[in-house]
Amino acid sequence: MAARTLIRPAGFVIAGMFFLFPFIAVSCEVPGGYGRAAPGGTTVYTGLDLAVGGEPDVEPDSKEREGPSQALDPQPLAILALLVIAGGIVLTLTVNDTLRRRAAAALTAGGAALLVVTNQLTVQTLLQHRVPSGKDYVNGAEGFGLCLFTLLLTMGLNSIGWIRSASRR
Repeated sequence: MAARTLIRPAGFVIAGMFFLFPFIAVSCEVPGGYGRAAPGGTTVYTGLDLAVGGEPDVEPDSKEREGPSQALDPQPLAILALLVIAGGIVLTLTVNDTLRRRAAAALTAGGAALLVVTNQLTVQTLLQHRVPSGKDYVNGAEGFGLCLFTLLLTMGLNSIGWIRSASRR
């Protein structure tokens, strides 16, 4: 497989990897703490935690305490976003026609970005209802921003390539 072919799915691969990073955090300033996070600790959900319903981490470790689980149910939009990202990887590796590949990759990246944003808003709202005076304590984290940026960049670059390929035909 040519090096150029292996580079095609890079945006989707990187966006998928960002699901391993924190997507949403419940602040250390919640009065009395939150779940297993003592006051001064932050509860952090990765994108993967959101997709599979995993147990969130507490940062720093020294602020972890016994407490109720704050795991969320698997979030359908996070699962769907991961599936669309995986589909983007497969698509970019298997479609050889440049015009079709770039068009499909741009649309797939845009759809994944929309799913990631919608999931983030849904989960933030859910967590805000769990936390007293919630909206000030629930925030997006770097994994979400990096994933969204990567998907939008992938969409933009493929859109430009799509337009350029179409104008050549």
